[in-house]
Amino acid sequence: MDLRAKAPGVAAGIPAGAMATLTMDIAMVAAARYGGSTFSSDRLSPQVIGRWAAALMRGRLRHRDIMDEPARRGELPLGIATHYATGIALTEAFVLLRPRLGSRRRGGKSGFLESVAYGMATATLPLLILFPSLGYGWFARRSGETARLNRAMVLGHAAFGIGIGLWVPYFARRRGDFPR
Repeated sequence: MDLRAKAPGVAAGIPAGAMATLTMDIAMVAAARYGGSTFSSDRLSPQVIGRWAAALMRGRLRHRDIMDEPARRGELPLGIATHYATGIALTEAFVLLRPRLGSRRRGGKSGFLESVAYGMATATLPLLILFPSLGYGWFARRSGETARLNRAMVLGHAAFGIGIGLWVPYFARRRGDFPR
């Protein structure tokens, strides 16, 4: 099956998703470095995501507080893989959903603002699904770091949307799926 014939740009979603996720990570590392504790928290580390993913593979979705769970061997690479797989899947969803949402490219523009809005909308996933599963509650209200975690998610997902806006057109053009 030729994916390009079914949905132009789908083949570009994999490298674009990885790069959009990298864009998010760079923005979050920079924010933590230059913004200090305003944007950084151990509760968002790749190890925590890996610990949650390892528990998920054993059938456990929710935790009282993931920080109280014992560390698992291999949680760092598992956390990074989970994070990037999620970013790739969300980018693929953007590529597939965009034509159905009635997006129009005016004058060859790539829909950059749509990408940023989509990225920001994806912040609802950690705020409403991941955080409660980690034991932090909706919008991290039981974390003791509500404002910090919410700020980090909004910033990170805005950067993710910027990454989608930059990388989907780049990789789609390289594959001939996107107008110049």
